[in-house]
Amino acid sequence: MNIRSLVLKNILIDENTSEEYLDLSAPSFEYNSGNGIKAIHYVTTDQAGRIDLVSNQYFGSGANIDAICILNNISNPFSVEEGDLLIIPNLTRNEDSVYFRPTLHATPDIIQSQYINTDRQSKKDQSRIERLAAKGKDKRSGVSNPLPPNVLQPGQISKKIGGGKIVLGANLPTRK
Repeated sequence: MNIRSLVLKNILIDENTSEEYLDLSAPSFEYNSGNGIKAIHYVTTDQAGRIDLVSNQYFGSGANIDAICILNNISNPFSVEEGDLLIIPNLTRNEDSVYFRPTLHATPDIIQSQYINTDRQSKKDQSRIERLAAKGKDKRSGVSNPLPPNVLQPGQISKKIGGGKIVLGANLPTRK
């Protein structure tokens, strides 16, 4: 089964191991409420835990499972039970506008630019950020760009994948 939003995910390659993996952190589906809904569906006994059957009923294939799950705030498609009501999105006219290939690393750049580019900030905030940047350059463990603690510095990575393991932020170096 080719789930449409998974097909659009970017394939990343680990530099150390050359292993390929999908970047699941960037969204590839965004539904606008202006598109309306196609139907409200009552889950039957044979459709319990089988959103693919619901997708097949309304779209002719199981490729739109993700659209049904996202619109109904379902994180586990196997948790759908008999009697649940599902909102079926209207994708017939606007399928190209709701599914898209995400740009690589777009989210951190947008967040970082709010702090690095001081043009939109007040004079007081601009001088504070400049002072923090100058202070950070003088310290051995300082950073070149003053960012909030939950935002990665340019060049830092949030996860390391290799050897069958995924290592997240706490195990990676975070300072110079």
